[in-house]
Amino acid sequence: MTALAAFWQFDGNTEGDAAVTRMLGAQAMFAPHARPGAPAQEWGDDRITIGLRLNPLLPEDIHDRQPLEGAGGRFVMMADLRLDNREDLAQELGIEADRLKTMADSDLAMAAFERWELDCVHHFYGDFAFVVWDTRERRLLMARDHLGTRPLHYHVGTLPGGGRFFAVASMPRGLLALPWLNMAPDLKRLNGFLALLPEIGTNSFFEGIERLLPGHRAVVTAEGGMRAECWWNPAPSPLRLASRDDYAEALRAELDRAVRCRLRGAGDRVATHLSSGLDSSSVTATAARLIAPGRVTAYTSTVRPGYEDPFIERQRIADEWPLASATARLYPNVDHVRVVNDGTSPIETLGAGFEFMDRPILNPCNHVWMHQINTLARQSGHRVVLSGQMGNMSLSYDGQNMFPQLLLSGRVLRWFMEARGHVRSGVQRRWRGMILHSIGPALPSALWTLLKKWSGRDMDLSAVSLLHPDRRAQAYAQAERAGFDLSYRPSLDSVELRMRVLRRFDGGNYHKGSLAHFGIDTRDPTSDVRLIEFAMRVPDEIFVENGAGRALARRAMADRLPREVVTERRRGLQAPDWHEALTAKPELLDETIEGILRSPAACELLDTERLKRLRADMDTTDLRRYKSMTSYRLAMLRGTAVGDFIRRASGAN
Repeated sequence: MTALAAFWQFDGNTEGDAAVTRMLGAQAMFAPHARPGAPAQEWGDDRITIGLRLNPLLPEDIHDRQPLEGAGGRFVMMADLRLDNREDLAQELGIEADRLKTMADSDLAMAAFERWELDCVHHFYGDFAFVVWDTRERRLLMARDHLGTRPLHYHVGTLPGGGRFFAVASMPRGLLALPWLNMAPDLKRLNGFLALLPEIGTNSFFEGIERLLPGHRAVVTAEGGMRAECWWNPAPSPLRLASRDDYAEALRAELDRAVRCRLRGAGDRVATHLSSGLDSSSVTATAARLIAPGRVTAYTSTVRPGYEDPFIERQRIADEWPLASATARLYPNVDHVRVVNDGTSPIETLGAGFEFMDRPILNPCNHVWMHQINTLARQSGHRVVLSGQMGNMSLSYDGQNMFPQLLLSGRVLRWFMEARGHVRSGVQRRWRGMILHSIGPALPSALWTLLKKWSGRDMDLSAVSLLHPDRRAQAYAQAERAGFDLSYRPSLDSVELRMRVLRRFDGGNYHKGSLAHFGIDTRDPTSDVRLIEFAMRVPDEIFVENGAGRALARRAMADRLPREVVTERRRGLQAPDWHEALTAKPELLDETIEGILRSPAACELLDTERLKRLRADMDTTDLRRYKSMTSYRLAMLRGTAVGDFIRRASGAN
């Protein structure tokens, strides 16, 4: 990953050089391995200065000479990228194999831009963010990859002496380094974040700092301002194969390609997250097969030995070590490492959101074990860590849309046969839940919410969020304008559902934060766009077999994973012992709450009275119960993370 910066002064470039130097200096942590003697690479003319700090992560990065000039000097490009289709793209561009060996990914991107301009994004697969200055037309063009793995932020402003400017940086801190900008939290964005709304607006978590959305491209001109559009709108045609085995074989091929792409630059050793689930197990197993005789270090976060939870739901797995070990034992080149909470409280990791990611942490409990794994990976010399976080939307999609599709279209007998198989599994749903899920898309949201409450699954904002009561109406209005259903009813359209989930979260800052904090490039093969688009083309019924969801992944991975992993229907419960470290260090929580209460902006957004009540009752509450997890793990800790971020971003003590 690379840190980018650009400063375009519309009426003449007098401040650009100094501004870009400041912006790149503020982002130095994201490129600590920049070439010795070349802390920044810059280019400028009478309008704009652009520059970057290169962080070489790929073998071809030794050939990178950005910023690049193309089309006879018309275009100047800077890019933060890893292109996964180098060979295919080179073939499209007529680039011979010998020449490709000495080309960085940025060289390929420039060649593609010379031919297709912004339409080049339709030819790219991988992670990318780029900015191009068109010297002839005096316009700035930029784009982000399909899912936004590489971030890009911008600000439109006016200099103290007059004159407008447009500034771009990979991360908000680059823009906040400009002397004309003051740091302050964006409460509107944080309001939506606390309400669990999708991250659809362009505003960042800082006032005045905006972001180019994932899967978007934009053109900026001095006269017309910025025009952005979504360029990734998949409309997959159904894939018709002869048998379920053919679908499974095709899925294996897609996964192999996705993992192989993300092994690039890892050398003969790579680290992975390995849980008891299908996704991380499949990624680890596939990496072991592809990298052999190289080695895979698989890290499994698990509860401490002897931990017992009498209230854990029977469909969840508290200790993922036994199943993860079964996968690791199949591959002699996998070194399996057990990661047990070292006593770190979720409160201790909150500062990482502000310090490295320029955003609050979504789930402080999970951040504890992720922090531990990344620390261990760094200490072992790894620079690439593979995960399977997006597998539910690609590799192991469960096909649950099929049940409402069958029932609401009148195919009652088929629905009954599949639903009976699902209920007989005894894991995921009773008949009541099966019926509720199947009729959900046809119910008004208010009735759906009421029925979920009645069934003990209260997802109302008052239950899962620490958002101030006076702010909830704003959240519901935001959701309505965005067309987002806060009642979380099931959907009939599986493609629409997956796109809704994929666009709900912008992970670019997290990836940059891991790079800065640990020197780790986190890569997720299950987020590979070609894998996702393949899964979208598979008919929903292929994902369900005899009532069991995730059937395609189980069939496809049957020859790579232990039988007990393939047939396991329960899901792992991440960080089930989250409460132990929290309650062992109550002073950390108390100090954080005191800081939040001193912040007027935090008190404006958060329900601080409820926060104080939850803290007062914490010592006498069994935090293992489901309702306690909802109130404390979701509402209190996420709210505390947001409050702490607001305090820091406001400059409060």
